[in-house]
Amino acid sequence: MTRFTTSLLLAATASLTLSQAANAETLLFDFGRTDLQSNPGWNNVVPATGTLFATFDSGNNLTATGFEITDTFFQTGEPSSLGSPAPAGDAAAYPVSATDDYFFGHTTAFAGADANPLGQFKLFNLDPSKTYDFTFFASRQTVNDIRDASYAVNGANSGSVVLNASNNNTEVVTVSGISPDGNNEIFVDVTPGPNNDNGNGFYYIGLMQVDIVPEPASLSLLAASGLLVLGRRRG
Repeated sequence: MTRFTTSLLLAATASLTLSQAANAETLLFDFGRTDLQSNPGWNNVVPATGTLFATFDSGNNLTATGFEITDTFFQTGEPSSLGSPAPAGDAAAYPVSATDDYFFGHTTAFAGADANPLGQFKLFNLDPSKTYDFTFFASRQTVNDIRDASYAVNGANSGSVVLNASNNNTEVVTVSGISPDGNNEIFVDVTPGPNNDNGNGFYYIGLMQVDIVPEPASLSLLAASGLLVLGRRRG
């Protein structure tokens, strides 16, 4: 009986975990031009954006999660739309309106703006019982240097990934399993990557997908609770 209950517990826990992952709430953010926005189900981050006190999920439902730019990217005029006009591969799921424009920063003075080696934003009003997976895409076409960016995601735990935007049409990068900090916030730092050899240190963010998933431990406890009752009844 113990062996049967344990096997059933493991199977149910795995089933719950996969089901929750498949039904994870998703937030989509399009960074870029005011005149090139993605709708519906997207949160458009344009140069005038400071704080979004609520965001929409991919089903265009209003959520309690907020978004705030805490260290600005390039802010002198509108950013360009020199990203990917033909997303493919892992980026094929995203519309051109999200892949073709971007926010960018630079390590030297540029176009009347001081050096801007860090762009930073945060999500707030997050659920501490859930973890957050962050996927990033960026593209800058018709260049012949390396313009990689580091995306560092910091909450109660941290993770980072690097993506080269140069002529990118297909690649995305993901940081998984980040928990909110004690203030129920997660920060994202965008900086030049370790191999960036552009003279201005240009780095980019075009879009971000955030998948919100219940903690596996919570699912395990839920499954264990139900199956312990089942074990007693069968005993």
